[in-house]
Amino acid sequence: MPVQVEWLEQPWILAVDYGGDVTADDVRKAIATSLKHLKEHPVHFLIDMSQSVSVDPDVLELSSLSEWIYHPNGRWFAYVQPGGAFKTFIKLRHRNPVRLFDDRNTALTFLQKAVELGIQT
Repeated sequence: MPVQVEWLEQPWILAVDYGGDVTADDVRKAIATSLKHLKEHPVHFLIDMSQSVSVDPDVLELSSLSEWIYHPNGRWFAYVQPGGAFKTFIKLRHRNPVRLFDDRNTALTFLQKAVELGIQT
């Protein structure tokens, strides 16, 4: 399971789970799915990298990555255990609200609270 995209709470919280060695193609697929939903309405994202072993450095050069993280309907991006260069990228380039978490349950609880309170940014 290099990448899996699924609703945790439709239509507000979408999970993107990465596992093993994550390639640029894996990330492209996840972004394409995410962008389809972002065109319809605002979405919060839980990006779980806790099961990933490595991330292809070419991921940081994908133009679609910027399209995703800067999309006007993107709300909170909650990352679970991002590592290395990807963690640095998140801190330097994200414009939408972003938060890093050590575990998935805490990230999900945070996003559920954001939805409950109607927090958009």
